[in-house]
Amino acid sequence: DFLMVKYVIGLLLLSCSVFAQTTLLDDISLQDVQRNTQLMNTDSAKYANQSFMIRSTSALQELETTASDKFKFQRISLRHTTQNNSKMPFGFNEGTMFPSVGFQRRWSLGLHFTWKFLDVNLQPEYVEAENLSTVPFAGSPQDGNYWTRVFFLINNNIDKYSRFGQEPLHYFYPGQSRIALKLGNVSTGVSTENNWWGPGFRNSLMMTNEASGFLHYFVQNRKPVITPIGTFEGKGLIGMLENSSYLSPEDKNFRPIWAGGIENKNNSVRMLKAFIVNWQPKWVPNFYLGYSYAHQIYFEDQGPQPGKPYVENPKMQLGAFLFRFALPKDHAEFYAELGQPDKLLGPASFFGDSTKTGFVIGGRKLFPLGKKQKSYLQLGIEFTQLQLMDPGLVIDNTQPGGEPLRLSWYTSTQVRQGYTQNAKMLGASIGPGSNSQNVYLSFHRGRSLLRLHAE
Repeated sequence: DFLMVKYVIGLLLLSCSVFAQTTLLDDISLQDVQRNTQLMNTDSAKYANQSFMIRSTSALQELETTASDKFKFQRISLRHTTQNNSKMPFGFNEGTMFPSVGFQRRWSLGLHFTWKFLDVNLQPEYVEAENLSTVPFAGSPQDGNYWTRVFFLINNNIDKYSRFGQEPLHYFYPGQSRIALKLGNVSTGVSTENNWWGPGFRNSLMMTNEASGFLHYFVQNRKPVITPIGTFEGKGLIGMLENSSYLSPEDKNFRPIWAGGIENKNNSVRMLKAFIVNWQPKWVPNFYLGYSYAHQIYFEDQGPQPGKPYVENPKMQLGAFLFRFALPKDHAEFYAELGQPDKLLGPASFFGDSTKTGFVIGGRKLFPLGKKQKSYLQLGIEFTQLQLMDPGLVIDNTQPGGEPLRLSWYTSTQVRQGYTQNAKMLGASIGPGSNSQNVYLSFHRGRSLLRLHAE
């Protein structure tokens, strides 16, 4: 059906200046309709035990698909998104779109069908962007080491681009596509869809739709698994992360100054292994606890060397605890995600080394309108912190005139592309070292909404 096309969001962002931007129409955003229905308590059976901390196109469709052993077209969708950035290359949770100045358009055609245990969703996306030039920035005239610090702290340890080349962009992506097998309560297959892990609305530490989806094999439960101690849900994936074919936009500024200060990165494909598991304790209804973990290495390692029978493949890892407490009777919820950027996170490391902790924390309250409650207002707030809380994690006190420490979120001296896919963040869109405070008020009716959003 074409109901997805009705979900239109108006978004006003407030920063140093005021500008307008349209939030993208995607399936992860559409799961907010299901999530709010749970909070409104209007379809409690359908969304019972759903944490909504594992969101994707497949998760959305699983809750909307009608079971059938016969060949059946479940959904046809057609979407067109237009965006215009007049001065700055802003972009948040855009998926296949780019942070670029000028007009940008994306077309998507989706076809979802099932047959017995086969589940196929073909949903490619085509993007074109003007990709106009931005206001040039040459650095700080008062700081002769400005670009050295930029590369030592950021560019040598992560690919996070503000511009992709200097020409108009035209790209075709497989988008939110998958081929899966449904075996009882388990779904497994290959996909290029985006995944959002965590309860956050604006940001999430581990997985968001900031970058384009990547090819991955996955296994997940279709419905929460009921056990004597509560319900469980989870998803695991193994995928291949790609590197951008473009140079960093800042390369032209630093290479004439000191080309040797630019790190030569291993450009082989990177393998990502990640999982998330959520538990709803039997004794606390609507309370969800979760844990997520991601680990990436270069797909091609160095292998044994003379005198070194074993060379460890460079790796990067990060983990997070998460929870969501839904209050359907009060039409409200609050949630949090807390993690660390360089560990297989456990209680000992988390509580013993809190200075590297990043977090997302927020809540929302719905106010039904009218007796039939077909429309409602929503008030939400969310805070994200990725800035390191201890300056000692940035400055090496033993070498005050030497290189900085590199311990920030998503950056790595081992996997120097950082936690990225095609030079865009896999995690929070604000990126390493950043903080974000959001408040929003929206009016909802069916699948339509109007939102005022300040950040």
